[in-house]
Amino acid sequence: MSFLSIDQSTSSTTVFIFDQNLNISKKVSKKHQQIYTQEGYIEHDANEIYNNLLGLIKEIKPSLSTSPDFISITNQRETFVIFDKETGRPLCNAIVWQCRRGQEICDTLARKSNLTEIIINKSGLKLDTYFPASKLKWLCDKTPSIREKLENGQALFGTIDTYLLYRLTKGDQYLTDSTNASRTLLYDTKNQHWDETLKEIFGLSKIILPEVRESSSNFGSTNFEDIFDEDISIFGVIGDSQASMVANLCFKKGDTKITLGTGACTLTNIGSDLISSKSALTALSFVYKGEPQYSFECLTAFAGATISWIENNLNLINDPNDSERISLELEDNGGVYVIPAFAGLSAPYWLPSAKAMFYGITAATNFKHIVRASLESVAYQIAAYLEYIQKNEKIDISKIIIDGGMTNNSFLMQLISNLSQKEISIPLFPDMSSYGSLLMGLIGSGKCKNLDELEQFRVKSRSFFPAKDERSMSDFTTWKEIIDKHFVNIS
Repeated sequence: MSFLSIDQSTSSTTVFIFDQNLNISKKVSKKHQQIYTQEGYIEHDANEIYNNLLGLIKEIKPSLSTSPDFISITNQRETFVIFDKETGRPLCNAIVWQCRRGQEICDTLARKSNLTEIIINKSGLKLDTYFPASKLKWLCDKTPSIREKLENGQALFGTIDTYLLYRLTKGDQYLTDSTNASRTLLYDTKNQHWDETLKEIFGLSKIILPEVRESSSNFGSTNFEDIFDEDISIFGVIGDSQASMVANLCFKKGDTKITLGTGACTLTNIGSDLISSKSALTALSFVYKGEPQYSFECLTAFAGATISWIENNLNLINDPNDSERISLELEDNGGVYVIPAFAGLSAPYWLPSAKAMFYGITAATNFKHIVRASLESVAYQIAAYLEYIQKNEKIDISKIIIDGGMTNNSFLMQLISNLSQKEISIPLFPDMSSYGSLLMGLIGSGKCKNLDELEQFRVKSRSFFPAKDERSMSDFTTWKEIIDKHFVNIS
């Protein structure tokens, strides 16, 4: 028995073979091009992504003694593709979640009475170009031929999961799962359907949208364009951040999952009721047997990206691991603070137009202080969100699990534990999104009867325990005061 899991992320596509004990027996990966247009927009070649996937399947197939029991898929959220209904081939580059081309549309809509409130109440999200709706409107306005094809059914819209499913099933399945649908600003996450009012707000009333299924559902079958001799069923399709939450078994209210990579995504389970927050998003975690589960969400654009910035733009370090070593060499940050608003500030501040800044630089400041302050800023953003959720939303955070590439930085993990005064668990398995889609597939295929049975597949972890750290708490307070003074007072 074996399972094939596909992780189509922002930077690469990875294919895993899991054995019957859910251990990885093989893993292959390939990066795709990041396309930055002259206007500064960010795109992907969706055809390159699809061909990379087929190439990886060919590469990994010899490691399979028999065809896998099923395939699961997790994907980068919010990135979307417009593709031809007949061929499945993309009609333009995919527009990436990081792209800000819809900002002017969002600004215009925000000035109209009650629209922001309608969007929040229906979707749980903010009116922001991070999500596809404004960028889809931008594309339709700029390219009337694409709008015409979308409206007459010659072309189809889809997030990456939809696009891959359509091509893998040779146009047989035009589907998405509820987690991906919920990230478009076109989906009513409370009543679980595409919403005509939201479509109308963005001028997209005539556009056809895919059928939405629960993440554990059957999404068709594929032989990967004859790479396999027989079709293999697809069970378990889910957006990557929600997949990580499932993998970490964050099924109880207060359970919090933080993924620290290029950016950071923090999800805190709030139960089965959609509750709007002034300063956080409300995400649809998943739907199980018709019952939705929600989370408060904090999206941080610059986590690992802050460390990459001081490496690549400032040349202060040679490798991201240097940030930990240098930080440990110092007693403190020397009074230097970084506000990493390179793409605005997210929850609990939600200031998309904010710009980054250094604060406290003196003649005594050296590059090590800037390195440590940059690393500390990652922890401060996380801690500010956790503090807000507990204080303002009255959510008791019962456990915190952190996964992603930055978990190798012990200085950062300990700092988050100290600032939050919570135990931090770090899974010993690095690929939690692919694992989460696999777990959803186990339920959908009937190999697990319910969510409780997934407990047997809990990943082992290591822990960081909170220590009394008055200096770090004082520095965190100062960091918040700088934001309050120079950006906005949220208290």
